[in-house]
Amino acid sequence: MAHPATTPVHRRWPRLSQVLSLALILVALALFVGPSLAQDYYFAVPTLQLQVFIEADGTARLVYDITFENNPSGRAIDVVDIGLPTADYQLSNMTASLDDVPLSDIRPSEYVKPGVEVHLGSQWISPGDTGTLHFEATIPDLLFQDVTNRDYASFQITPTWFDSQFVSSLTDVQIAIHLPEGVSPEEMLYQNEAFGQRALYEDRAVALWEFPATWLTGPHPVGVSFPAAGIAGVQRMTVLDLAELWFVGQTTLRLVLGVLFLGVFTYVFVRLTGGTGWILWFAGAAGLVYLFIRWPLSLLMGFIPLLVVLYLVERWRKGRKLPYLPPIAQVEGGGIKRGLTAPEAAALLEMPLNKVLTLIIFGLLKKGVLRQTSAEPFQVETTEAFAVVEGAQDERWRARRAAAQKAGVTLQSYEQRFLEAIDAKPDAPLSKIDFVKAMDWFLANVSKRMKGFDLSDTQDYYRAIVRRAVAEAKAIPDIPQREAALDRDMEWILLDDAYGDVFNTPSYSYRPSWTRAGSGGLSGGSSGGSAPSAPSFSNVAAGFAGWTENTMGSLAAAISPSSLPSLAGKSGFVNLSGVDKVTGDVFQALASSSGKSGGGGGSSCACAGCACACAGGGR
Repeated sequence: MAHPATTPVHRRWPRLSQVLSLALILVALALFVGPSLAQDYYFAVPTLQLQVFIEADGTARLVYDITFENNPSGRAIDVVDIGLPTADYQLSNMTASLDDVPLSDIRPSEYVKPGVEVHLGSQWISPGDTGTLHFEATIPDLLFQDVTNRDYASFQITPTWFDSQFVSSLTDVQIAIHLPEGVSPEEMLYQNEAFGQRALYEDRAVALWEFPATWLTGPHPVGVSFPAAGIAGVQRMTVLDLAELWFVGQTTLRLVLGVLFLGVFTYVFVRLTGGTGWILWFAGAAGLVYLFIRWPLSLLMGFIPLLVVLYLVERWRKGRKLPYLPPIAQVEGGGIKRGLTAPEAAALLEMPLNKVLTLIIFGLLKKGVLRQTSAEPFQVETTEAFAVVEGAQDERWRARRAAAQKAGVTLQSYEQRFLEAIDAKPDAPLSKIDFVKAMDWFLANVSKRMKGFDLSDTQDYYRAIVRRAVAEAKAIPDIPQREAALDRDMEWILLDDAYGDVFNTPSYSYRPSWTRAGSGGLSGGSSGGSAPSAPSFSNVAAGFAGWTENTMGSLAAAISPSSLPSLAGKSGFVNLSGVDKVTGDVFQALASSSGKSGGGGGSSCACAGCACACAGGGR
């Protein structure tokens, strides 16, 4: 008798052995059955014959005889997809048989568009077997006017083909097009591919083509033109129709042009709206995509108005002075804000930002904080007394303020920020330096300083200062005194539109203080070595005024209103930020009320002035 303690153990072994045996059987089945289940269609098509009978009413009867040799390693051929010239067909006008046995199950194809699938039913072609499919279809409206000869009709077609992964060998393709009675073989003209033969068969002219030993994995287009006299149902063609038919077949070109169109559309939208109203952009882009798919030629035609709008937008923006100041919390009758510097006054008057930047740089040059090293391109460097490169930002700012106090000049907080940007790229021209953050803070500070004051009265006040500075400078006949006045009020005079008449006269041409020796500017403040030579304005006809104008133009690349974060939504013709907010509120309300969100969840060809049969990925 077995020991009781061993009994349960002996009972477990049969179960474990059964499990192991079952596992081995499953692995064997997987190895043996797996490849069989993974088998797909794989066959040869030794011959394909396509005959097309064109009738006087414009219809065409397609007659296919396709021989299949199924590969022994392939799966049974139970369905055959056949491409058709057009989706305008009736299943009732089609018949099929396999080896003379009628087939009755013909459906629209799931894979070939346009096309049908013929189900072989019990007549399927087993692996290693051969069968010939006979298929007939009558298709209307396949004759088109020949655009090269209005008295001729045109017909083009390509036999169906199969996906390259299914076809194992080459095919002999034969095509015959039978023309309506009354057309002689000599009147036929070929298209695409020259005739192999022309003949008269049963009172019909016949055009013959042969493609021996070819891969039936792509189109083999052929075409014929013939006199249209007495032929009804010829579709009239224009050059525009021809262009549309050609364009429909250029899938890659349409995709590239579509992406380009949406890119230009997005650019115009941003320029118009300042980057607001993106929900409207999405709706417009979706509508355009639908339009281009539904009517392909609209893609080409749409470029004309789009480019016109682009031109108008750019012209409008070029002539428009963009506002860039943040909203100012002003009080009517709140009085005038005095004590603003010339650059702050220029910003308050919303003069171009490149002019504001030029005034800031000129002010630092005049104080001796910066030294000009090049006139063209305009380039500067921090002078030795202010060249602080060590320590944290607060330490650098304190060091500069101490240097300014020692030099007897005032260094504004906003000037510190512009100096930081210059020191970050000491060897770069000013036009290549990023002043966006410094300028954005500067403008926000101007807006902040105006809080509680009357904006219009303050603007009038500083316009008066500019007029007075210009008038005083013009009224001084003595050259040294006039030069001293220009040195003192240079930035304010530059705010005047006609500053060139002040700085340059027939008898006098002003040179800024930092370009004159001993001024502490360009040639002063140097410790050891020879001082750099003063920049020359000889190449600028208007002297300092002309050079300043060119300098302002070059700085336009360094700073523009559209680059400022505080200008978001203000640089366009219309501000659609309200639309974004309303849309966001609506979606937020829908999300909070529902607690969830949901969503819903080929091949074609076209020939110019013709009918095409096409297929791809067929079985």
